[in-house]
Order: sequence, then structure tokens, then C-alpha cells
Amino acid sequence: MLANIIDENNIYAIPRFEITKGEVNNFIEELKTYHSEFSDYFQRSEPRENFFQYMCGQFSDLERKSIEPIATNIE
Repeated sequence: MLANIIDENNIYAIPRFEITKGEVNNFIEELKTYHSEFSDYFQRSEPRENFFQYMCGQFSDLERKSIEPIATNIE
């Protein structure tokens, strides 16, 4: 079943995307590459790793995407 967005005059279907496991793995590699562009801004590895964890948390299915839920749920 496809969800709908209703506006005053129209109903718009929300498209579904079929995503393969390979595409997810490729995305993680792209995210790591993007993350590496910021490595000069972190003198220590711990904050750099925390930043990567935060970025991953933003793409997660967590209901709340603030620091605490990300820190306790993303590995």
C-alpha cells in the first residue's frame, strides 16, 4: 500500500524506493569518504569517531535524532 500526501486540491502518492543491500553498502562507503573530508578539524580520533556515529544516526530509523538517542542506539 502506498501512502498519500493530501493537499487542499490534490492527493499525491509518495514514491517507494527499492534499495538493495549493495546500495546501502555503497552509501556507507560514500559517507565514510565524505566524513574523511572533515578529518583535519579533529585533532583526536575520539571526536572524529563520534562525529561519524552522529552522521550515521541522522540516517537511522530512530524516532528522535538528537544526541542522546543516537549515542545510546548507534554502534
